[in-house]
Amino acid sequence: MSYRLPPLNGLRAFEAAARHLSFKQAASELGVTPGAVSQQVRALERVLGLALFRRLPRSLLLTKEAEILLPSVSAAFRSIAETIAAVSPTIAGRSLRLAVTPSLLDCPALIRLRRRKGSQRVADPTPGDDLALLIAGQVDALLRPTGGTYPGFHAQRVRLRRATNTTTLADIITVPGLAGCREYQALLRLLKA
Repeated sequence: MSYRLPPLNGLRAFEAAARHLSFKQAASELGVTPGAVSQQVRALERVLGLALFRRLPRSLLLTKEAEILLPSVSAAFRSIAETIAAVSPTIAGRSLRLAVTPSLLDCPALIRLRRRKGSQRVADPTPGDDLALLIAGQVDALLRPTGGTYPGFHAQRVRLRRATNTTTLADIITVPGLAGCREYQALLRLLKA
């Protein structure tokens, strides 16, 4: 049986924007730009033939139809995530595989990260600088000094404190879908601390 569904990326953008009532916060969660979230929601609205949000100058309001749609879409994504975790426990319980340019490995945040144990360990940093590792799926994220361009990837700039009490700018690069996950967000907070 074939399911008649609207674009799943549009549903994902709608669900995140509806939870936050903000395209900006949804974009941060999904690891894309607010414009991309807005375009995906507009495309979904065209397919459905109805408006999902009332767009106000600084906020969003759900339409009546969106209020009906949101609980089912959220439950469906939650069910998919739970099922994936059940059949592939390596995804649910695995810390991020993080390749780090060797010159950055002495940063106190990365030293603290390596010392974490069990569920507190959000990433396993290993030396590596090659974007091909990320492209091949051998790592989940790459931390390297700023200066590159990464079309098709999500790149976030972080200021790392060095052991010498100076700071350096670095980019953490990952695939857009992974940028919103809990482990990635925890890694960002740790690196910025």
